[in-house]
Amino acid sequence: MSKHIDKIKSGATTAFIDSTNKSSAAYKPEFISNDHTNGVKVLTSIEDELRRCDSFTFSVAFITLGGIEPLLLTFKELEERGVPGKVLTTDYNMFTDPKALDKLAEFKNIELRMYHEDAVLSGISDGEYIGGESAVLEDATTPTPDTERIGFHTKGYIFRRDETYTFIIGSSNMTGKALSVNKEWNTKMVSTAEGEMYKNIQSAFDALWDDKNHTSKYEDFIEEYRTKYQTIKKQRKLAAKASPVVSLEQYRLSPNSMQVDFINNLKKIREMGEDKALLISATG
Repeated sequence: MSKHIDKIKSGATTAFIDSTNKSSAAYKPEFISNDHTNGVKVLTSIEDELRRCDSFTFSVAFITLGGIEPLLLTFKELEERGVPGKVLTTDYNMFTDPKALDKLAEFKNIELRMYHEDAVLSGISDGEYIGGESAVLEDATTPTPDTERIGFHTKGYIFRRDETYTFIIGSSNMTGKALSVNKEWNTKMVSTAEGEMYKNIQSAFDALWDDKNHTSKYEDFIEEYRTKYQTIKKQRKLAAKASPVVSLEQYRLSPNSMQVDFINNLKKIREMGEDKALLISATG
C-alpha cells in the first residue's frame, strides 16, 4: 500500500503544486477532454482504465449505442476475465436507448440497474411530458418539494485496481458524441479505499444503487421502459413536425400606427433644421 500512497502523493504534487515534478501518469490527476486536433478522446481514457481494472462501476444519466459500441470488445475481454461491473443509468428525460441497455445486459459480468425519477411536476402527466431538460408546459403548477421532478444527471466512472481506485467524473455521458466529439470537461483522480474522496463517491453511488424506492434491475424495468421510450420518441417526432424551424427571412418588421406618426413628425422636425426632439409615450 505504501508504494501506492507515495505515487498518489507524487501525482498530486505534479497536478496541483509543481507541474515539473516527475510522477507516474497512472496516479496523476488529469484533466480529460476531447481534442480532435491532437487525437485525444475521453473514450480512450475510459478504455485504458477498463483494460487494467479488477472491477468497474459506472453511473451515467444517458447511454446510447454510439457510446457503448466502441467498448464492446473491451467489455467482452472483461467478461472472459471475470471482471465484474456495475452500470447505473436513469429514465431521466427518456434519453437512454433501450437497445444500448440490451447490449450491456448480454454481458454476464455486468449488473445493470435503472434509477427512476420521482413523480413529474404537479399538473403534468406522463403523456404530456415530451421535452428535453428545459421543457416546461404552460399549464404546469409551481413545483413543490413533494411534486418536483428530481433529475438524475451523474457522469462518473470508477475503476478498482489492486488497492487503488481511479475515478473519472465530469460532463461526459456514455454517448458517442460525449466520449469522442463534444467539448467535455472531466477530471481523473486516484485514491486508496481510505481516501475521503473515494468514500464519498462510493457512498453516493451505493445510496442510488440500493435505493429500493427508485432503482430496479434490468429484468424488472426493461419492458416497461422500452414501451415508454418508444412512446416518447413518437411524441418528439410529432412535436418536431408541428413546430418547423422558420427562417428569419420570412419575417418583415414594420412599425405600428403610433410609430409611423412619430417617424413622420420626426422627419418634419429635421426638415425644419431642428436636431432635438422629445417623445413621451406609455409603456403599455
